[in-house]
This record gives sequence, structure tokens and C-alpha cells, in this order.
Amino acid sequence: MKRAARRAKALVKRTLRLGPVPFAAAAGLAAAVLAAAVVPDRQSALAVAVVVVLLELGLVAVLLARLLRALKEAAVAAPEPVEPAKPARTAAPGRLPARKLRPLRRWTARLNNGFSATALPEMYRYARNEKGTYLFRAAMLGAIVDWRERRRREAAEPVRGRFDIVLVSNLNLLGGTTASNAEEVKAYRDAGLTVGLLHHPVYEWNVARDVNPKISELVDGERVVMLGPGDEVDCDLMIVRFPPLLMRLMDDRPSIKAAKAVLLVNQTPFEAYGPDGTGRHFSWDVAAVRDNLKSWVGDSTWYAIGPSVREALETHHGPEMAGVDLADDYWYGSLDPDRWRRDGPREADGTIRIGRHSRDHALKWQTIAEDLRATYPDAEDMEIHVLGGTDAPERVLGRLPGNWTGHPFGSVEPEAFLHGLDVAVYFTAEDYVEAFGRSPMEAMAAGLPCVMPPRFEPLFGDGGVYCEPEEVEAVVRALMEPGRYREQSERSLATVREHFSHEALLRRVAELGVEVQAR
Repeated sequence: MKRAARRAKALVKRTLRLGPVPFAAAAGLAAAVLAAAVVPDRQSALAVAVVVVLLELGLVAVLLARLLRALKEAAVAAPEPVEPAKPARTAAPGRLPARKLRPLRRWTARLNNGFSATALPEMYRYARNEKGTYLFRAAMLGAIVDWRERRRREAAEPVRGRFDIVLVSNLNLLGGTTASNAEEVKAYRDAGLTVGLLHHPVYEWNVARDVNPKISELVDGERVVMLGPGDEVDCDLMIVRFPPLLMRLMDDRPSIKAAKAVLLVNQTPFEAYGPDGTGRHFSWDVAAVRDNLKSWVGDSTWYAIGPSVREALETHHGPEMAGVDLADDYWYGSLDPDRWRRDGPREADGTIRIGRHSRDHALKWQTIAEDLRATYPDAEDMEIHVLGGTDAPERVLGRLPGNWTGHPFGSVEPEAFLHGLDVAVYFTAEDYVEAFGRSPMEAMAAGLPCVMPPRFEPLFGDGGVYCEPEEVEAVVRALMEPGRYREQSERSLATVREHFSHEALLRRVAELGVEVQAR
């Protein structure tokens, strides 16, 4: 009701703004009617009426003109007063719609993390697009301004000097690649070598994730130095680990002159290959990596980190590998056996404790429920312990048996977890190409017998125990005989020390020209 009254009042006001014209028109019309009724002479009355009509037409024209002007003014007038609305949430980029936030965050992350020459043209294109919203365009320009200001503010004296080794890798990963990088840096540092680290994220991944603390905590500014844009260094050996990062080279790279360069192929181009050789789950392209690495460092030698990687490269990617210097030797993962080894077997308590630790990924587990149940038996005297998550096996089984205990990734230190087991059992998806097998290596370094499928035998030799899923329970029970357990534990430890220790790693880099003092 109040709103209707306000509208009526406004209409009256606008009508009054038309002035005396409407009232004069009404008076003229009344005079014409009166003349027609009062004047006896018809001709005189008609003449009066004609004059009045002509005057009325003029008044009507004026009235219409003013009405049109009034309507136009009403159309652009301020809206009626309503309850004050909350301020629009458009003051900050974070309040943009999700569809606008995605490209803003993606290109800003690339701009800030090594891909500026690629990101800047795209961000300017967005900013200049007149069809885009003002807020989005302003946010893109704001991100560029912030980046330039930060570069100016944080500009530091470039690193110039010589390192024994420069290690290039995607240093923000969470799994085995980071564990391998950290172990190698420790080995080099403890041997008195100097190490330059270059974080090279994968362009298509989350480039904004911080460097893994397992790596950053090793940087001391003296023996271990983080490199960045503008630095100019020389080294005896440049090691690039993780081929996917070479699918697109960073724009903002330091200058690195290496006496020798190697690529550690710790992942196959596809994560799995079908019976006909068809690759599934693409990871990286051999030709692109080969050409990009050549353009960056010139000649290099590629090292597979295990027999399964070499087999995949030679069997499924032979033509692409043409011109690649693939080493005959392997670049195995490494660790410090003295840190992982436990004093002796777990104290017997009437149960057999089987365990494994790995990423909670579908390819890290068997995909056939019958095989998965056989590999991790649901027996009264057996416990199954998993470090890393159990969502993947639960999807395969429908539900986890009652004798399973799961621990989230990172919730327990791997050494402590392994020291509480009797036997490690490690099986993966049937067609998955496990590039190396850091989890079994760590289990063997703890002194555990490790039961695996036969495809791991070329890598671990007599350090492991190999069988099919349906044989696991019998094999594990046989291993619990004290004499046999001790023998297998000793073989596991000997294999790790010979092939997968820091000492084995240092022998390898020494053969590539790095001066390593005798220890």
C-alpha cells in the first residue's frame, strides 16, 4: 500500500511539472461546448467552435511534447528507495566467480613460478579483452603489477660459482621422487660435495605448491644452495630427475654450464601398457623430452632407474629413443641402510603382522578382488597394516576385512612403521609398470623379508621373495621359521648395501667425473 501511495504521489508531481497547458486545454474545451449551447446563431457558434478546436490542437501538441519529456525523465529517474542492500562482493579477485578465478589463479601461479614469458602475453590478452568484466581485467593487471613489484623488491645478488652437482627436479612432489631427491642430497652433502638445487615444476600441474619440506630443510646456503632465475653456475654433473618436467621448459631458468648432464628416467611415458602394448595413463612424451633437453643442455645420457623402465622404453618407444644415449647401467634409488635397519625381529606375540606403505592410488594396488584378498589374507593370526591410505583397496574389495589397520599418508614415519612389522608384502596393479619400487627397498633396508610378484626379481634379486598372489600366505608362514627369517633378512640388508646405499650412489657419480673423497 505504501509503495502504491508513493507511486501515485510521484505521478501527480510529474503531472504538475507540465504547467498550465493541460488546464488551459480543459478550459478551452469547456468554452467550445458552452458556445455551442448558448450562442443562438449557428454560424457564429460554429466559428467559435472551430477557433477553439484549432487552439485545442495546439495545446494538445504542446501537452504531448511535455508528456513525452516527462516519461523520458521518469525512465531514467532514480529507483524508489528500498532497504539498503549489502555491498556487492566485487572488491577483491578472490570474490570473482569460480569460472573467472580458475584462469586468474592458473596464470598467476605460472607467472610467479618460472613461466613468466608464457604467462604474461596470456594475462595481457585477458586484460585487454573489452568483452571481459572490468573486475576480471583489473585482477589480471593487478597480478602482473604485484609480480613486477615483488621482483623489484626481492631482487638479490645472483648466485655465481661452481658446484659439484646441480640437481634439477620437481621439488614439490609428495612421494617417491621427493624421497629419492632428499636421500641423494644427503648423500652428496655428507660426502662433502656442494649441491645446487633447481625447482622446476611441471607446467600442467600445480606449479604454486611449495617445495617439499623434506627438500627445503636441507638447504643451508653453503653446501646446499637453491638456485633461481638470473643465477650463473658451473658444475661437474647436472642431474635432471623426473621427465614430465621437461615437457615444457621453464622460462625463468638460471644459466647452468655442466661438464656432463644426465636424465634419470624414474617414470615410464605411460603408467601402464596393455597386452597389445597400448599405453594407458599418459605421463610424458619421449620425443618432446628428448628435444627440450637437447635444446637446454646439449648432449646428455639417460639412465633408467630400473629394469622395468628400460624394458618399456625399448619395447614400446624404440623409434622415439633413436639418438638417445641410454646408459647400460641403472640409476637406482638410494638410502642410508644404517638409518633404516632395526636391531632384530619384532617380539613374537602370536600374530603375523604383514604390512606395506605407498601412495593410496588405484595403480598401486591389485585390481582383482580375489587376488587382493589372497595377497593380504584374512586369517585369524594375521594382521594387515597399511601406511598411506586404504581407499583404493577398499574400492576393489567393497569393504576392508576386520584384520586391516590403515594409517594416513605421513601420519607415521616409515622407519617406525616398518619396525613394527614382521613381513612386507608389495603387489601392484597387474599392468602397472612400477619404475623402481622404493617401498620394497625401504622394507628390505629395515631387515624385513619382502614378498613381491616375480616381475620385481630383475631389480632386487635374492634380496626379495617372489610368488603369485595365491601363494602369499604359505610363503609368509614359511618365512616365520626363525632360521629362514634370519637368512632372508640378511640377504635383504646385503642387497640394499650393495646396490641401493649412499655408498653405491657415490661410486656412480664418481664414475661420471665428480670428485668424491674416499670415506
